[in-house]
Amino acid sequence: MAVDRDFIRNLAEANGLHIPEQRLDAVLRQYQSFLRSIERVDTVPLPRETEPALDYSLESIRPPSGNAASGGRR
Repeated sequence: MAVDRDFIRNLAEANGLHIPEQRLDAVLRQYQSFLRSIERVDTVPLPRETEPALDYSLESIRPPSGNAASGGRR
């Protein structure tokens, strides 16, 4: 499937979004990069018996308190 400016425009419109003409090239590059990342993930060999990771916690992704990115607030 060819991913070009028209594809990005149509995909955005199908999802109720409007991407200005001047942003289409940037969004196209980002989407192509995303697709390359998915292709790389798909190459990871996983045994058939591998269980899915069902454990998820915000604590695992929350920056530690006092982090400059969070402004030191929680």
